Amino acid sequence: MRSVILFIMTLAYWLVGSAAAEMVLVGGATGHQGNAVVDELLDRGYTVRCLTRKPEGKKALRIAGRCAELVQGDYSDPASLDAAMVGVNKVFFYSGYSRNEVAEGNNVITAAKQAGIEHLVYSSGAAAEPGKGITGSPKMQVELDLIASGVPYTVLRPVAFMENFDGQQQRILTNGIAESRGPDRILAFISIRDIGFFVGEAFDHPDLWLDRAENIAGDRMTVQEYVDTFSQVMGTEIVYTRMPLEEYLATLPKPIRPLFQWYDQVGYDADVDSLRSSYPGLIALNGYLVATGWKDVGR
Repeated sequence: MRSVILFIMTLAYWLVGSAAAEMVLVGGATGHQGNAVVDELLDRGYTVRCLTRKPEGKKALRIAGRCAELVQGDYSDPASLDAAMVGVNKVFFYSGYSRNEVAEGNNVITAAKQAGIEHLVYSSGAAAEPGKGITGSPKMQVELDLIASGVPYTVLRPVAFMENFDGQQQRILTNGIAESRGPDRILAFISIRDIGFFVGEAFDHPDLWLDRAENIAGDRMTVQEYVDTFSQVMGTEIVYTRMPLEEYLATLPKPIRPLFQWYDQVGYDADVDSLRSSYPGLIALNGYLVATGWKDVGR
């Protein structure tokens, strides 16, 4: 029955006609990643259909003028995904951490397969990399299910977001940086804007990105270099305190402790040298901090 309904909707769409040569559905369009992807795809000339659970909500209304279409849909509602993908060529989706993440991810994959989507880009996470990531990670399972589905795909695995530092100037200036990891451990960062950039690259250059999974980052450094970057940009010495892992985990909410334990034992990484060689405009941590108001706040 679902396939019959989908066929009827698709036929109706094409009978009416579509002005969009390249229509992309952006899942989670009102979120930070979704916003960055919408902006990037519009800059590249795509027609963007924005998927949101609440089209009447404040966040949706703020992006409505940028979207060719603003449609209601939920990853937990397969029928809404079927409707949202009618007339679409490409799909981008990501999800936050939830107990239903695997089932919802598979709903997107199934809808994409039935709609004949030519390219599905999934923003996962570097902690989901098979063989290196967190055992039992829902995002890892969604990746594996996508790869096995036969849907043409790209998996992007972002590392730690630079945006996580937004609004933290006074805290870091006052308290410094506390880390369970030693000064020589490697950290990797990406700006959400660059996630949008990589999605655009994947859609623009399928010859390079189809059937590929890649950890993506804009900067990579040791813990000591990370602390030194804050000191340099802020114009004052930032104190680095190494905390025992158990003490550090106790400062965090319980649901995210396994993730931070993985950070301590394995941690995010990416081939930043190769990525920056291909894409020299990727945002570095010091550039991000300067651009977002950290310059000389300690002077």
